[in-house]
This record gives sequence, structure tokens and C-alpha cells, in this order.
Amino acid sequence: MAPLTLTSPSIKSATAATAVILFTGMIIQQRQMITTTYRNFRGMEGMLRYIWIGDFLPPHIREAMEKLDNVDKRMGEAEIQLEEIEILIERVKLDSVDGPRVLPEEEQDMNNKYDVSKNKDEFQKQLFLLYPELRTKIGLLSSKLDKLAYTIDSINSHQDSEVKTRKKKLSNNIVALMNSLDRMVSSLNLGVRL
Repeated sequence: MAPLTLTSPSIKSATAATAVILFTGMIIQQRQMITTTYRNFRGMEGMLRYIWIGDFLPPHIREAMEKLDNVDKRMGEAEIQLEEIEILIERVKLDSVDGPRVLPEEEQDMNNKYDVSKNKDEFQKQLFLLYPELRTKIGLLSSKLDKLAYTIDSINSHQDSEVKTRKKKLSNNIVALMNSLDRMVSSLNLGVRL
């Protein structure tokens, strides 16, 4: 019997079989990562686009995603404005119990009709006169939320499921912010015309 050498066919086939087994084992172990990467890059086409262009999204989808990113950033600003309005409304409510804030003397002379001794309903109607920044902030935020809702609706999803999902999520967030603002305004028990 001839001695086995590194060039013999049985060693080559054993080495090849071992390499195939190891490679298959690594792929099976890494299948979750490979599947996730494949899905994130939106299939083979997205992976090739990422390698070739540096972006796995087609240009029209990338444009829609950037618009949604901008809306998301502006919604964060709207949430901060809503918190400021909430604080101001709480201050107004406290003043409606304790009496109005002290106005400068010249304004007090012009506004003698805003006497605290009047009934509570009369006083609540005067709140926007005493707190003009409240009406302004509510109006600006309401307008901003309407514009954001319009912007979300105007973005074309191009039948892309991720864009559709983000649009729906942002739309639901806008509705929640609008409802919160409406609740705050209605808590003042005022017939507000903005």
C-alpha cells in the first residue's frame, strides 16, 4: 500500500469536505445575522446597491425617508412646545383660583374692567386678555401640527412598506399631540377661537 501524501486524492477530498462542512456550519451559525442584513438592505438588490452606490435605498425612497426624518425632528420640537403650553395653562389655572397676576400700573388703569371680584366665568373669559402669549402659543402650535400632518400626507410612499409604516406612526403621533392640545384648551372651559 502506498503512503498517503498531501497530494493524494483522498487527502484533497477530505480537506475539501472539511472546508465545506466548516463553511456550512459558519453560515448556519450566522444565519440570523445574514438574514437580518439581507432584510435591512432590502434583498440582494439593496445589498448590491449598497456596495456599488453606498446606499441600499433607491433615490425616491431615500428622499421620502429624509422627509420623514425631518418631520420626526420637527415633531420633537412640537412636543417641547406642547409641554410649555401645558405649564402655562397650569399657571393660568392657578391664577384663576388665586387671582390674576399683577399687571403694570398703566395696564391696570386701562384694564379696570378685569376685576377679580367678578364671577369665575367672567374671569376665565379674560384669561386670554391677561395671557396673550397663551393664545399665541396655542395658535402657533396648532398651525405647526396642521403643517406637519399635511407634510406627512404629501409624502409619496412609492408602495414601500417601511415608508408606509413610518408615515402611519408619525400620523398617529400628530393626532395624539393634537388631542393633547385640544384637551388642554378645553380644560380652560373657554370657547376659544384660534
